[in-house]
Amino acid sequence: MNRFIYILILLTLLFISCATSHKHLTERLFLERERISITHPDGGSNSSSRTLGEQVNYTLVADEPENPEGSDQPTRLDTTQVYALPEVKVTSRTRFTSVREGYVDVDFVIQIPGRFISDDYQLCLTPELFHNDSSVVLADVVLRGKNFVEMQEQDYAAYEDYLSSLIDPSGYDTAFVDRKGLTRDIRHRRESGLNDYYSRWASVTEYWQWRYAKEEAYSKDNLMQEFRLANELSSARRKYEGELTRRRMAGADTGSLGRAYRKECNRLNRKYSTRKEITLASVPKKYREIHLQGLRPEDVQPALPAERDSLKLANEYLLHERILMNEFQTGRKDAVFSQLVPYPYLPDAHYNMVLPEGQAFSYRYTKRYPVKATLRNLKLTLKGMISATDRSTYSIKTDTLTYVISSLDELADPNLLANPAFTDESRKEYAFALQLLRKREYGRALNILKDYKDYNTVLALTCTGYSGEAYTLLRKIPATAQTHYLGAILCCRLKDEQAAVKHLKKSLEMDEDKIFRMEKDPEISELAKKYQLRASSVEN
Repeated sequence: MNRFIYILILLTLLFISCATSHKHLTERLFLERERISITHPDGGSNSSSRTLGEQVNYTLVADEPENPEGSDQPTRLDTTQVYALPEVKVTSRTRFTSVREGYVDVDFVIQIPGRFISDDYQLCLTPELFHNDSSVVLADVVLRGKNFVEMQEQDYAAYEDYLSSLIDPSGYDTAFVDRKGLTRDIRHRRESGLNDYYSRWASVTEYWQWRYAKEEAYSKDNLMQEFRLANELSSARRKYEGELTRRRMAGADTGSLGRAYRKECNRLNRKYSTRKEITLASVPKKYREIHLQGLRPEDVQPALPAERDSLKLANEYLLHERILMNEFQTGRKDAVFSQLVPYPYLPDAHYNMVLPEGQAFSYRYTKRYPVKATLRNLKLTLKGMISATDRSTYSIKTDTLTYVISSLDELADPNLLANPAFTDESRKEYAFALQLLRKREYGRALNILKDYKDYNTVLALTCTGYSGEAYTLLRKIPATAQTHYLGAILCCRLKDEQAAVKHLKKSLEMDEDKIFRMEKDPEISELAKKYQLRASSVEN
């Protein structure tokens, strides 16, 4: 607890120092002309807003692992290592099933000038998406300097010291006890128990000494009693026998003599029938309890405090003021954490790294984001905070990036509704399928269009991820600028780049306006950039 108080004092002095100092570690950032910024991956040079193409993939196979073996992407921050990377690409992986209906990749680059990277700084950058009337905060990007990391470790160590000073209620009877008073009480109880034992043992021993003496005296008296009885009975017998002989010789009656003899014997037995023995009445009052209990000296044991008695006694010697303070400190754990650890770790950050001082850093941020049919635009801004080891801060807010969401359903051909082979019923059904495509309910649209086997059927197959089946059907229908353009997308997805180039060139030859579409579809955009495909180059 003393160390904890010492740390609190140091923190207080630090805050006072920061409050009175005329120069914070973040002060120079307010004078910087450069700023932290966000751009589209192409640098935003082509237009003020970049079209964000929809990529929808479906599969029925097992989910991909979150971190495939062999990947260089760190999943956890190693605070003992300093990384120096000119650019890092991180792509959030999303698992897809056949019922998921659409995601877009929000892709941008965070550019941080070297002056904003310091050993004493932490940059916590938070992207925020805006669409319709709502906003969504994305996971942070956290960049830290080595001194800031060391300060965080010290803050957490201080909090751990605080936690270790707290006592669980189950330990009150050992941690918060008046040991001197408890020891004194136990010693007194032991002494009292021993004294009582010796006194009790002496009383029991005296009782048995008295009893042995009394039993010996009674035994002698009873023996003399029996001796007298035997003598008198013997004398009465002799008298009876002598008189009996005389009367028989004289021919006198002997019946009365026998009765008189038996009467005399009964009188003598009654006279000497009483025997002396120890009874409760004969025991002295001071020995009566011992006599009733039948105690012997070996039955007397000292009544000393046992371990359970000591634990019971400990409750009587609890230090209640210290317990109250411990419970108060325990209830303030969250508040103390906020005080001791003003900059906690952010384990759920999108990216977390320790950077060397002064090195400019660019980070490409990619987030797969679900979209609904009504969502056509996304705006993104970056907010954040630079925190320094002296607790000073600097707020960050960048300009806004705009994304115009496009999707393959825009390539649907409504002119196919004019098919003369359609009945009124089939035309209504087909029109409903096109509505489902526009709502991006691709699975439902495919259930209807699969029977028509035309261009829109190929588009529905493409949107639901059946690239191979879609391309097989595409090759069976009449070639147009639309079919060639869709064929280029499918060949890109099927990893046949040369076929994709051929389809794209054909599409541009047949319809130069397709050049305005290319930027909306990521496969075509990358393909055109790689092979420098434009309408004019196709003609040449």
